[in-house]
Amino acid sequence: MLDLSVPKVPFDIALPYGLSVTVRPLTTAGMAAAQAAARRAVEAIERQARERTESGLALDGLPDFSAEGERDGFYQGQLIRELALRHITSWTGVELEGGPAPPMPANIAAVMDLYPVGERFFQEFTLRQVLLNAAKNGCGPSAAGTSSRAEGPNTAEPAATPTCPAPEASSEPTAGPAPTASTP
Repeated sequence: MLDLSVPKVPFDIALPYGLSVTVRPLTTAGMAAAQAAARRAVEAIERQARERTESGLALDGLPDFSAEGERDGFYQGQLIRELALRHITSWTGVELEGGPAPPMPANIAAVMDLYPVGERFFQEFTLRQVLLNAAKNGCGPSAAGTSSRAEGPNTAEPAATPTCPAPEASSEPTAGPAPTASTP
C-alpha cells in the first residue's frame, strides 16, 4: 500500500550500509532551490572549462561534459548533494575517526557521493512527490486536449454538426462589377 500523504514533520529514511537519515519534508521551494544550485554548479564547471580552453590550459580535474551522459550525471550528483545538504537534520551509522560523524556539509557531501547511498537517498526522498505529481496528472486535463488520442480511445460520441443557414457561395463569376458604397 502506498501512502500519498505528504509528511509535515521530519521523517527517517533507511539507506544502504546501515545508514539512516532524518530529513525535513521536501517542498516545492526546497526542490526548486536545490535544482537551481545544481544548475549553477554545472554552469560553473562549463564556464571554467571554456576559460581554460580559451587560455590554452589543460582541463585536468574537470568532468568531461562532451562525453555522453556526463553532464546529466554530474547534474544529478549535484542535485542529490543539494537536497541532502538542505534537508538532512541528523543521521545514524556514519562514523568519523572512531566516533559518530556530525551531519556537517562536508560529511553529508562525502556520504552522498557514495553511489548506492546517494542514489537511494534521492529515490526515497523524492518518491512521494513523484507519486503525488503522477496522481495529479492522471486526474487533470490533457495537455493535448481532454480526448487526446495519445491517452487512449475516445469514449464520447461525435458532436452533431447542424446545417449552416447561410446560402452556399457560387463559384460562377458575377455579371458586373462589385457594388460600391456611394456617398451622397
